[in-house]
Formats: sequence, C-alpha cells, structure tokens
Amino acid sequence: MVLRKSYGMFMIFNMIVSVIAVSFMMGGVSGQDIPQPPDLSTFLNPPSTQPTTGAPTFNPENVQVVEDPTGGTLGEDPKPVEEDPVEGDPEEGDPEEGDPGEGGGGILGSINWQSIIRYGGIGAGLFGYIGALAGGDDGGIWGAIAGATGGAVAGLLSGHIGQTPAILVGLGVATAIFIATYTKTTEEIVEFHCLPWQAPIGGEDCQLCNEYEHCSEYMCKSLGQACEIINVGSEDQKCIWQNPHDVNSPIIKVIEVNEDHKFVQDPNIRPPQTGIIIGQDDGSCIQAFFPLEFTFTTKDSKTGIGEPSQCKTGYTLTKDFESMEYFVGGDQLYKTNHTERLSLPGPDAINAEAPELKNDGDYTLFIRCQDANGNFNQDAFSVSFCVDKGPDTTPPLIVDTNIPSGNPIKFNQTSLNLEVYTNEPSECRWSREDRDYENMANDMKCSNRLWEMNNEFVYTCRTTLTGIEDRKTNEFYFRCKDQPRASEGDRNENKQSYKYELIGTQPLNILEITPNETIFGATDTIPVSLEIVTDNGHDNGESLCYYYNDEDNGKPDREEDYVLFLDTKDNKHKQRQDLTQGDYVYYFKCVDLGGNAVYDSTRFRVETDRKAPKVVRAYREGDLKVITDEEAECSYSQTNCNFEIEGGVVMETNDRVHTAEWVENRNYYIRCKDEYDNQPNPNSCSIILKPSTEISKEEKSVFDFSF
Repeated sequence: MVLRKSYGMFMIFNMIVSVIAVSFMMGGVSGQDIPQPPDLSTFLNPPSTQPTTGAPTFNPENVQVVEDPTGGTLGEDPKPVEEDPVEGDPEEGDPEEGDPGEGGGGILGSINWQSIIRYGGIGAGLFGYIGALAGGDDGGIWGAIAGATGGAVAGLLSGHIGQTPAILVGLGVATAIFIATYTKTTEEIVEFHCLPWQAPIGGEDCQLCNEYEHCSEYMCKSLGQACEIINVGSEDQKCIWQNPHDVNSPIIKVIEVNEDHKFVQDPNIRPPQTGIIIGQDDGSCIQAFFPLEFTFTTKDSKTGIGEPSQCKTGYTLTKDFESMEYFVGGDQLYKTNHTERLSLPGPDAINAEAPELKNDGDYTLFIRCQDANGNFNQDAFSVSFCVDKGPDTTPPLIVDTNIPSGNPIKFNQTSLNLEVYTNEPSECRWSREDRDYENMANDMKCSNRLWEMNNEFVYTCRTTLTGIEDRKTNEFYFRCKDQPRASEGDRNENKQSYKYELIGTQPLNILEITPNETIFGATDTIPVSLEIVTDNGHDNGESLCYYYNDEDNGKPDREEDYVLFLDTKDNKHKQRQDLTQGDYVYYFKCVDLGGNAVYDSTRFRVETDRKAPKVVRAYREGDLKVITDEEAECSYSQTNCNFEIEGGVVMETNDRVHTAEWVENRNYYIRCKDEYDNQPNPNSCSIILKPSTEISKEEKSVFDFSF
C-alpha cells in the first residue's frame, strides 16, 4: 500500500509539472507579436490633403491616421510602419515584462490564480465526497487531493484552451490520480490444512500390483483404499479388491462425551436420519468456550463390526461427502474411532464481534463418513447443542504455555519469548510480582478476535519475559481480562495470578571422554565404545550427547551433522562404533534441557592384533618359568599339543611371566592365548620344553626344546 501511495504522489508531481510546462508554452505563444492583416481602410478612405473643419488631430511621425468622413478619426495603428523598435525597449502599447495583463511575458503572466483556486476548491470538495463514499484507506483525503489537483489543472488551462476543454482535462487528471492512489483493505480468513496423501477410493487398480515380481503390502494399499494382501508369505501372495460389491455406508454411533456432560437421541429427527443432543448433566447448555469433545465409532451396517472410515463435518447441511467443510479431528485417516473437539463462543461474544450474525447460541453439527469403497451416509448424522446465552461472568482461563512452567533456561540468557494460551479472547499482562491486573506493568500482544483461535481451540498471547537470573528460580505472574470489545463494566479479569517459573542454570561441562588412546582388537573390524561423562548445567549434567566423524577426521560444518548417541539422556552417555584399523578424531556436542551446550573431541588409534602370543624366554628359577611378548594365559599338557588351552594344566600368571612346577625329563607342551583369543593353530604349541640338568653341572638349567 505504501508503494501504491508513493506511486500516486509521483504521478501527481509529474502531472503538475507537465501541466505547468504546457501552460508555459501556451503562455509564451500568447505573448508573442502576432502579425496583423493590412488595414484596408486606407485604401477605401484615402486621407484628405486639405485641412478639415473641426479640432486638429495630433498625428505624430510614423503614425498613420485615417480620418472619418464626418471629420473625426477612424482609427490609428499603434504599430510602427517604417522603423523597427529600439532593441531592449518595450514597444508602445505592449505590457511590461511580468505584468499580469493578458499576453504578458512568461508563465507568471499567463496564470489566473483566481481560476485555479476556484476550480481547485470545487474539485477537492467533489472528489473528496466521492472518496469518502468509496471508503478505502483514507479515501476522502486522497479524493480531495486528486480533486484539488485536477481543479487546479482546469483553472490553469481555462484561459488558454477554453473553459469546457479545461474542465474535461481537469476531470481526467483528478480521476487518474484518484485511481492511482485509491486502495481498500479487506480481511479474509483462509485456512490451510496439511494432510497426508491418501490412496484412491475403491480398488479397481489392485491387480496392477500383481504384475510385479514382489507385491508388497505398501504397494498394494497405495493402489486403493479397498486393496488388501492375501496369502501373505506364500507363493500365491496377491493384492485383491476386498469387498468390491460393498454398497452399504458405515453406521455412526456416539460412544463418549466430556465428563459432566451427556448425550441423548434427538427426538426431532425421524429415521432414516439419526442424531443426538449434547448438554450438561443437569440439562443446561454448554458453557461458552468450553472444550467440548465427543467420540463416535463407524461400523459396517451388515456385520456390526468396526469399519475404518474417513469422516467429515460442517455446520451447513450439504448433499454429499466431498462438499463437507472439515475432516473430523483434523485428519483424513481411515479409522473406526473418531474424536471431534469444539470450543464455541457464546451469543454475546459473537454478536459483539459481528452483530450482523445475530447468533442465538444453538448449533447443529452434521457428520458424514465414507468407507474404503466410497460409500457414505446420505442422511447426515447430526450433533445438536446450545451454548449458554447468558452474559459472560467468568474470567478467562490461562490453559497452557508453549514452554512449560518450571523449565530450565540457558545460562546467561536474560530474556525469553513466550506464548500464553487462553480459553477465550482476552487481553493479558505480566509482572515479576503478584499484583492485580491493572497494576501489572507489562502488556502482552494477544490474538483476541473470535476467528483467531488456533488448532487447539485456544487464543495466543505473546510476550518477552525479561530480567531472568542464573542459578535461581525466576517467578512471573500473569493475569488476563476477557471481552476486549465490551464495555469496561462487563469485562471479567483474573483475581488470582497464573504463576510461571523458569529455572536459571549454570554452564554444562564434559568431565571425561573415552577412548583417548590406542584400541587393540583381533579382527578386521573392532568394536569401540564412545563414552562421555557430563556434569553441572541443569540437573547435574543430565543431557543429550551427539557425535560426529567423517573419513577425513574433519569438524562438522553444520549443527545438524551431529548424530545422537544411542544411550544418552543422563549424565553418562555411550555409543558403540565398529571401526577398522586407523587413526580417528570424534567431535562431540552435549545439550541439556535448558539449552546449555558444550563441545569437545577425542583422538585415538585402532590397531588390529591377529597374532598369537610368542614365548620369548624360558628358564628355571625354582620352578619352570616362561615369558611371553604380551599379556596372555598359558596352560600345558605332558602328552602332546592337541588340547584346548582351557582344558590344559593352567600355569600361574603374573603379568607376562607364567610359572609351572619343575619336573626333570618330563615334556611340557605349552599353549598360550592373549586377551583377544589369539592362540596357536590346533595341534600346535607356543613352545615344547623338557627340563634336564645332565648336560652341564655349571649351568643351572638346560632345556631341550623344539617347536
């Protein structure tokens, strides 16, 4: 609209400049010397050479005088006949420059200000009246501006092109300006429903699924609402049209309504039509803005078994299912149980908002349901109820907030955008102290027109809470006043505040991250457990943790690149990763309920160990001792190598040193395995020993061994 007004002002400016330019050119033309036709009177009445009777006539040089036959002067021509005027001097009989006389030099000399003011005033009054009648955004003001401009144009041109053409031009200018500047704002309520895609009614195309090698249930049901898979899991699995000859519409039966309310059959409806009346238990009407809710089922008319159906509703009785206004419950799913929720204003509220509706508080809601084959009840099911007609004497109710009370808030965050929901159109305020409505200092911006109810049947008030402190409970108080368009004496305000709390927090910390060293395994792919311990923040570090890693070990570019831990929502978080040998860098993010976030990373290496432990030394030190190149478990047999390590004689182990009893001239078939279960192949030993002291008395021990 601002651009349109700017465009209109630009057009006015251009028109005025254009008219002034045209007027200037026309004024310039009217001020020029126009050649006059020769005076024929000289030839028709030649001057006498004799003196005439009567008074002598002054005849200056270069002026031709024509005498009247009766003795007087017929006329004289003020134009010089022979000599040119002196340059720079005004000619005799010409107006001086700037003189307002007709034909004066320049534009100022050609403007008739009296005509401009007269025509401008008439145009402003005429078009101002037209603009006021047309309405729109400041229609009277812009009409007056357009009319004044057009009238001024007419007054400016009237002395040059004539009165009638000038008026026509002025009308054209005024009309063009009014059209360019006139705007009228209208309001229209538009509802958008984002609903899931539904398969076509019926099942004429079900058999198309059978043309594919594998017809899944999803493929089958996507071809029609009545398509079903039979012989599931067998070679004869097929997609068929279930009940193709079903021509019966579902039966609607109400089964439940709000507590303290009841429903009865409507005695005013004759079969085959059906319907109910809903009211309070005492038979009175429903209270204004009460969230009325009722549930009904749809059943097969022949079998009485629940039949999945799609249901629609509306306050206008239509002829078919498609022309109904709304889907029951706001969705178009096929199901057997359907719940509808309503919240309607009382007659006073509707008539105050839109008096032309003349609402009396009585409503009838019509329902139709359609099964998978497209059968719907031709006679709509009706739900009738009335809303209390009396004056509203109850204060508004704050039913919820978009952020729950008692929620933590991020450390160092001093303000919060909040939405508060009321059960009826209201004006709301808040304060840090519990005060009455009038003394609360902070106003809220509320959706307080009847049609501004959201999909939860409540009205939204928005505000920004300020002054939030860390590490403490911040208290806020809300109060509201209903009926924003009623007189002050008829409005109801809360006498008790709605208390709202926000928990100030402290920074969230990561205390520990593992792994942070080399991880060994005996397979190509090794399971690695990522573990994080968090603390502080909200509720002693309770949070959600995320991880990120790519093949280049680079940092994530976006927050959404992080992946949530499988085991989290506590102060200890775990995530398994199956990794191959290599170097890894993992990046972590943990966020608590208050929005506190902490970032960290860890670096580790994965190595694959697929070799059995090696015996690097064997000797006698009281007992027989064997040393391996890594931590291991060892056992022996004195028969051969064909035994399981768990089934042999277990050697005592201390770190990498393994001990057995020293018995000379006895064979020790020793097998060892590490923590990854790497061990010699079956019927193979890590080492074979036979203790003996016969070769040399100087040696403490000599071993005859082989592999």
